[in-house]
Amino acid sequence: MTGLDAGLPRRTVRRSPPAPASDGIGIAARPVWGDVLVVLVLVAIAAAGFVPAFGATSLVAAGGGLLVGGGAAVLARLLKLPLVAAVALAIAAYFVFGTACALPGESIAGAVPTLDSLSDLASGTVFGWRDAVTLHTPLEAPPAVSVLPYVAAWFGSAFSVTALVRLGPTGRTWVLRVVLGLAGPAAVFLATILLGTREPFFAGTRGVAFGAIALIWLGWCARTAHPSAARDAGLTRTAITGGAIVVVAAVAVGTLTGVLAHPSSSSRIVVRDEVQPPFDPLDYPAPLAGFRKYTKQLEKTKLFTITGLHDGQRVRLAAMDSYDGVVWSVTSPRGQGGASGAFELYGREIPAPRLFTGSTTTRATVTIDGYDDVWLPTLGYAQALSFQGAGAGGDARGMRVNVQSGSAAVMTGVSSGMRYTIEATAQKVPSDTALKDVAVANVSTSQVTGIPDIVGQKADEYAGNGDSAIGRLRSVERSLKKLGYLSHGRASDSVPSRAGEGADRITDLLTRSPMVGDEEQYATVFALMARHLGFAARVVMGFAPSVGDSSSTTSVTGGDMTAWVEVPFDGVGWVPFFPTPDKTDAPNEQTTKPKIEPQPQVRQPPETKHKTDDLLTPVKTQDEAQKKKKDADHAFVIPVWAYYAAGGVLLLVLVFVVPFLIVAARKRARRRRRRGGTGDSAAAGAWDELLDRYAELGLAPPTKATRRQIAAELERQCAAQQLPVPEGGLSSLAGEIDAAVFDGTIVADDRAGSLWRRADSAAAVAANGAGWLRRRFSDYRLARPGRTSSV
Repeated sequence: MTGLDAGLPRRTVRRSPPAPASDGIGIAARPVWGDVLVVLVLVAIAAAGFVPAFGATSLVAAGGGLLVGGGAAVLARLLKLPLVAAVALAIAAYFVFGTACALPGESIAGAVPTLDSLSDLASGTVFGWRDAVTLHTPLEAPPAVSVLPYVAAWFGSAFSVTALVRLGPTGRTWVLRVVLGLAGPAAVFLATILLGTREPFFAGTRGVAFGAIALIWLGWCARTAHPSAARDAGLTRTAITGGAIVVVAAVAVGTLTGVLAHPSSSSRIVVRDEVQPPFDPLDYPAPLAGFRKYTKQLEKTKLFTITGLHDGQRVRLAAMDSYDGVVWSVTSPRGQGGASGAFELYGREIPAPRLFTGSTTTRATVTIDGYDDVWLPTLGYAQALSFQGAGAGGDARGMRVNVQSGSAAVMTGVSSGMRYTIEATAQKVPSDTALKDVAVANVSTSQVTGIPDIVGQKADEYAGNGDSAIGRLRSVERSLKKLGYLSHGRASDSVPSRAGEGADRITDLLTRSPMVGDEEQYATVFALMARHLGFAARVVMGFAPSVGDSSSTTSVTGGDMTAWVEVPFDGVGWVPFFPTPDKTDAPNEQTTKPKIEPQPQVRQPPETKHKTDDLLTPVKTQDEAQKKKKDADHAFVIPVWAYYAAGGVLLLVLVFVVPFLIVAARKRARRRRRRGGTGDSAAAGAWDELLDRYAELGLAPPTKATRRQIAAELERQCAAQQLPVPEGGLSSLAGEIDAAVFDGTIVADDRAGSLWRRADSAAAVAANGAGWLRRRFSDYRLARPGRTSSV
């Protein structure tokens, strides 16, 4: 006993009963690890429901998310990190391991993240849920959508395991602990139902297993929450027997009810069946209305290049089956019979249309140059389409496909620099002899209105009295090609030709002799005549470039623009017709005579050369907006790498800097609070601050002990971990602080300040010897109040 201890009353230290074997996270080992295992099994059972929507590969992604989320939660508790730092650790683990688990195709060597994979991991968390409900299964692309099983399993396991390792299994918190432990698996189970399909994945087996395991675990948690009841052998046997009977009865009744009731798949609530794809073609200019813009203004402009195109193969833009007397347009998806307007988000694999007979398959690569529109150039009917380049993820998310018409659109617009690879199969076109006895298919098409009377008269005249559908359609096609002449209205053409496909232009074409027009007018006339004859028909707009060798690159210009008509035949598909004549030498003396222009039957733009080439749209064109867009095209554009760099910096700030600032602010507030007050309380605060800083370095100061006992234990732990202690050890500092607290004298500010400096110096000595990594972890740790108190 030292002189400082003389005369002081001797304190009796109460020793707590031996605690259960600890796993290092402050809770008894067996209940915690058993509970964590149960929750991970429940999350795995729930995540298996992603298979119908995402395919078998979702099991790998979900398993990775399960281990990453649960492992991060356990590691954070073992390191004694505060909750904020634990969340930051889980987010960092999500990005570090997410590429290998969910996006191995975008990684380096199968595991190392790239900018594309990190971007898709981030965007998938935010936007993947929106796209998944409009994407056809199996959900494989865009890549951001395919990370959803990984995200769900990661979140469910991280959330529930965090609750299990931070809340005690006994006392008043056990109910909250169980509820939060089951919340994660239940949320994953619900997500698989809402994002799934009408065909569940072993719904009965998974549901019974999930419910049985959850009930058994709930009973186990209730028993361990009351240790006194657990020590009663008779009560334990009764509880186990009763719980087993309840679980078996619940499983039997649930299984029997499911077998007898067995609700149909149509009664299953699936979000994708209630969501309308967000693309509406009527929000954009009618494609065919801009025909003359390509053939005149962009005649020599290189729009895009294609590698792999075969000779005679056409590039497809849009198919239109709605006519209102002004323009052909794509039907609204909300309209009646909107087959051509039903655009949906698909994955990398695109199914074949219902009415289709495949021929040759082409794989080509398209690079956009001067083309600028919403419609994506495709070949035939696409089976697979993938984007390349920096903006591939956004292009894939914005792409919508109409399987039945073979059209594709990118909601954000097709612009210079876009590059994609497409695999497409062409429609097989049988001979006229093979189609002689085949009827035109009865398919859903939009009604046409505003058709001039002259169209019906000429259709009956040109079709003749043929018995077969193909015979009558070929007669109309031959008549238009024989009687008509081709002119795009260019200065080099022998005769002028007015643009447009409105009722007045069609009347003008059929009443003048000879007929003069281009693909826009002849395709319109043929489609309207086919409709008059009772046949479904649609107008297709695209390009017909000249191709040399299929292995070479073909440049497509505006002068390659063309249009044709397709008619569906039963069991065959949509057969193309090309009614535009090849002759360009129309008689001048008959076409240059002044004639009175017939009055239009519907409202038309003024009859001037400038206005006839303007786009006619089914919605009001905003000229001022277009002008601003052109000005914006020449403005300064932030490079793509700058966005990635800014995103990376923001991610680092959110994951590392923000938690560090929060913990540092709380430590400063703790230190300021302890240094305030009277001198004796400030001296005691210096000791408490020292213990907290040792605890944040990973040491374990004993609780409910004297300062001398704590000092001796800390010196022993420092020696075991090879950490230095200040000269003279910690016992002398403990004795001086005891004297300041208990000697009854007024402690001056300079005495309290000296004790604080010695405490800070002792903590700094230990921190310097702990190493850089250990000091960094201590920056994110915050000792919990009451864990390092002394008497």
